[in-house]
Amino acid sequence: MGDLRGLLDLADMAVARSEGVLSIDERKSVAAIARRARLRAGYIGEGLVVALAGGTGSGKSSLLNALVGHEVVRVGVVRPTTTSAVAAVPAEGVVLGRLIGDLGIGTIVQTSGEKQIVYVDLPDFDSIEQAHRQIVNEVLPVVDAVVWVFDPEKYSDPVIHTEFLGSLGNYSRQFIFALNQIDRIADDARSVAMDLERQLLADGIEDPMVVLTTAQGHTDVGDLTVAIEERLDAKRTALSKLAIDLTQVANRSWATSDRLVDVRAGADASSAALAAATFVSLGVEAFEFAKVIDAEGTNQ
Repeated sequence: MGDLRGLLDLADMAVARSEGVLSIDERKSVAAIARRARLRAGYIGEGLVVALAGGTGSGKSSLLNALVGHEVVRVGVVRPTTTSAVAAVPAEGVVLGRLIGDLGIGTIVQTSGEKQIVYVDLPDFDSIEQAHRQIVNEVLPVVDAVVWVFDPEKYSDPVIHTEFLGSLGNYSRQFIFALNQIDRIADDARSVAMDLERQLLADGIEDPMVVLTTAQGHTDVGDLTVAIEERLDAKRTALSKLAIDLTQVANRSWATSDRLVDVRAGADASSAALAAATFVSLGVEAFEFAKVIDAEGTNQ
């Protein structure tokens, strides 16, 4: 955790040195990520926050209910069913409830589950309601991991592949992919899963984990529960996500700052150079931190 504190201090320093270098919006974005990283670091080891994301009719809500063991979100035939982010917090998860409140994730409902995992049911990312899409875009960056839920008919929908997954390859280890409602395709389930895996690889997702589930009719989420437990260690997953966030923002901000060094003069050029150097340091430190976290997970 000593390295983590140093990393967070470096992020705060980068924010301070970006004043007058980055635009107001860019600096707000960097500051928000640094602030969120420090907030999340205060709850490391307390549990995991996992979002369920998917398109209309994919069965996200049914899947969440199956994962926690009872109905906590409404399931119906009218789409979209979920109109806001709903965080299912275990009854014993008082600290997790505070974390969800601090992160500003939607509505909190209490579950009878004992496992220290908060499942967040998101609105459909392909909803015709723009507000629903905005909620998805706001919540996805603040969770630790995502279960992307596909149904057998729309698993190739370009919305999820082009507008979401295509730019998220660096977060591959934070993702699990559920091919849901496989009871509808019987013997074709395995071939559809292989085609989905092929598309995910094309999206830039490394070593995608595709799990077959059904949460309609008879419920079977046993393989998904095992996948979550094995792939998403609470501490490692949260730290890895935090490090990747800082690496990404450092790289973007360095590129902007570095371009300004050659077009500014005097003190302004020096400020841009200092900001660029600090973002380089932040990017390197965050990248190395992520490598250490991944190595520890691989060796376990």
